[in-house]
Amino acid sequence: MGVGHPEYASTMYLLAKVLSLQGKRRDAESLTEESIRILEEAELGESPTCIQRMTYLSTELIKSKRLGEAEIWQRKILHTLELSKGWDSLHTAHAAELLSLTLEALEKLKESEELFERCLAARKKVLPEGHFLVAVSLVYLARLTLHKFASDLKNIDSDVGTHYLARAKQHSNDSIRITEGILNSSRKDQNKFDSSSATDRDKIAATAILLQALQVVGLVDIAAKHVLGQGDQDNRSIEDAVNKCISLYRKPGTRRLVTKVIKEDYMRCLRLLINIVEDHLLMQQTMELQELLGEARLIIEELGEES
Repeated sequence: MGVGHPEYASTMYLLAKVLSLQGKRRDAESLTEESIRILEEAELGESPTCIQRMTYLSTELIKSKRLGEAEIWQRKILHTLELSKGWDSLHTAHAAELLSLTLEALEKLKESEELFERCLAARKKVLPEGHFLVAVSLVYLARLTLHKFASDLKNIDSDVGTHYLARAKQHSNDSIRITEGILNSSRKDQNKFDSSSATDRDKIAATAILLQALQVVGLVDIAAKHVLGQGDQDNRSIEDAVNKCISLYRKPGTRRLVTKVIKEDYMRCLRLLINIVEDHLLMQQTMELQELLGEARLIIEELGEES
């Protein structure tokens, strides 16, 4: 076949994956790059196979904490998909989201936000409004907005800070509305694509995103109170977030998910919300909030025993 044949490149890529599993990441990265180069020279640079390998390489670079190099590959992936598929493609939106996350980690917050916004617009255009991928984009935007608030804290006035937090809370609430709609829907409503496995898969994803959104709500509430001296004076927001988190454990339909499939995510969310209340609202706890915290601690105990 020769060293320029796509099949040779495929074998090279599989060897790279084995080397990566053995911990030989530098060798694996070199082989993956060579595999991509062969495909590009064979005019297959825009093929799904080549995109998959570039994505794999960028993921490996992120694992090695070489974010700058990962950014270069992710930009290449996005550029290729923009040219071949345009922005009416979920593949392009996903590539934009991955690049946005890397840019956020590199503190390139403005560009990250622009890409997240574009990704959200693309998904809203292609998908139903209640799709969990729309909720994913919303919660990522909420977290980024909170990140911007924290990064600009010394340079922003009260009005700008209020705008940041209101925006983060709105995105989180929209994400919560969508994910709760998915979790509360019937199989008939949920099964939009005639796939019997779609319901469980979507509910697992929706639960994971709901937990992230609840964490953002808690953090926004505390930032509004203790940084800006504003916020919900009767602690309704944080109380509601704790209650929603506990409800996931109470309900049979979601208890299985939070105790088996995404247990670590669930316990992380519950602990964060407990810590927020105990660290910042010690003197402002209502009887209802104290009862919720007691129940939350019992849940953590039960899950710890199951471990």
